[in-house]
This record gives sequence, C-alpha cells and structure tokens, in this order.
Amino acid sequence: MTCDPSVPTTVETIPTPGNRCLHHSLCWGVVLAGTIAALGIHLLLTVLGVGAGLAIFRPMTDTNPVATFSVGSAIVWSLFAIIALSFGGWVAGRFSGCPKSGLVHGVLVWSLTLIITLPLLALGTGLALGRVMKIQGDGLGIGRQAVVFAGRDVATTAAKRSHDQLCSFVEEAVQSIPTNAAPKAGIRAQREVGFAVAKLFAPGNTAAFQANRMEAINALIVYTEMSAADATTTIDAWTTSHKNLQAELDKIKAEAEQKAKATVGQAAHHLSCAARWSFFALLIGLLGAALGGRCGAKCALRNADLQRVPVTPV
Repeated sequence: MTCDPSVPTTVETIPTPGNRCLHHSLCWGVVLAGTIAALGIHLLLTVLGVGAGLAIFRPMTDTNPVATFSVGSAIVWSLFAIIALSFGGWVAGRFSGCPKSGLVHGVLVWSLTLIITLPLLALGTGLALGRVMKIQGDGLGIGRQAVVFAGRDVATTAAKRSHDQLCSFVEEAVQSIPTNAAPKAGIRAQREVGFAVAKLFAPGNTAAFQANRMEAINALIVYTEMSAADATTTIDAWTTSHKNLQAELDKIKAEAEQKAKATVGQAAHHLSCAARWSFFALLIGLLGAALGGRCGAKCALRNADLQRVPVTPV
C-alpha cells in the first residue's frame, strides 16, 4: 500500500516558546540535582587546588586564618565556587522543563547551595562563602582575645612586681633590727611594718598618704629601733622606688593597650575586606548560577527543536 502524495504530511512538533506556559511550576527535583552537582564540582575543584598547591589558605588549622588569607587564595576559592554554581545552575535549567524558568531554577540552586553549605563548615567542605564567614568570626575572636590577654598579663605583672617590692621593703626593715633583740622581735616587726607599708602604698591612698607615712615611720622607729631620721629617709626612699615602679608599670600597660588596639584594628580591617569580598563573590556566584540556568534551559530548547520528527499517515 502506497501513500497518496496529494495527502499533506503532518509534522509532530514540540511546543515552541511562544505556546508554552509562561508560569511553569517549579521543579524542586532539578533544583536539588543542580545543588548536588554544584557541591560535587566544588569538592572536586578543591581537591585539585590542594594537589596543585593553590589552597594556601587553611582556616581549619591556622591559628590566625586572617593573616594567611591572601588575594590569591580568595580568587581561587571564589573561582571554584563560581564554576561549581554555574554548572549546578546549568543542570537545573537543562532539566527544568520550561525555558522561561531556567533562570529561576539557577537562582534557587545558588540559594539552596548556600543553605546546605552552612552545616558543612565544621567539616571544612564549605564553598567560598563558608571560608569567608569563618575568617570573619576568627578575626573578631582574635581581636577580643588580644585585648583580654593584654589586660590580664599587665595586671598579673603589676600585682607580682608590686608584691615583690613591698616584701623587699619589709625584709629591709627587719634586717635593721639589732642582733641582740628578742627572737620574737623580728616576727613582730615583720607583721607590723608589713601592715604599715601595705597601708601606705595601697591603691587610691592619696588623701591619707601623709597620715599613713607618719604611721609607717613610727612603725620603723618602734619595731626596728631606727632613729627618726633613718626611718624618714627609708620611707622617702621606698616612696620614690614605688613611684618609679608604678610609672614603669603604667608605661607597660600603655604599650600593651596600644598593641592590643593595633591588633584589633588589623582584625577589623581584614574583616571589612572579607565582607566586601564575600559580597562581590556571592553576587558573581548568583549571576553565574542564574546565567547557567538560563543557558541550560536554552540548551534544552535547542535539543527539543532538533527532535521534530515528520510523520506521514499510512
């Protein structure tokens, strides 16, 4: 049986963009598939970067990850993330089923990838955003630790040196006791002179300094049998020595505070740079995923156009 040539042939075609539904429902399956593809490609590129020596940035092991975060490291990590997100967006757009929604599916791949990446930060498998976020947090922690440690060290040093100085004052006074004094005289002198010296050089004792000074002089006269002149000279010498020590400690404290402020300022600078870099990296990643989804949808449309098959009735 032959076909009548006068009978027109009919062509079965796949609907063109003009007669497709403009508001196609979202396909979460392809979004998930694109996200998995993006994560897989990023992990693959990360392994390649580590093997090639490009991953010099180690936020999980470095004590100060901000110091090791260079422009080259940022470019490498961001490039890996952009390539992975673009490929994931392309996969989602390719199988979205509607060329009009390819861009939207690419954007959803970008969003879902970032959401999934956050729990993976503890395993060190995050995308570039995760690396930058860890840098920001560590930078702030380093700044806070610098201030706390600086103040703690200065306070500990000042307390120890002041205590040692007061002990040396009391020891000097006890050694002035005559050798023929009673055995308990040394213990009594150490107790009473130590109390007077501690009261004289107590912090915030400016108003009662003169009264405490006279009390300390009397303690030396009574318990160490010094003359009034020697006791006055000794107290004046101790006062000068104590003032010199306090001036030195104040200088050390000022230097420590200045160093801590410099550390905090440096951490804040790196934090600001990381924040700006993360914004532009995320923006480029969003554009890459969206364009990848659009290109994937166009690729699907071209394949559909090529599958037009002419059908002739028998």
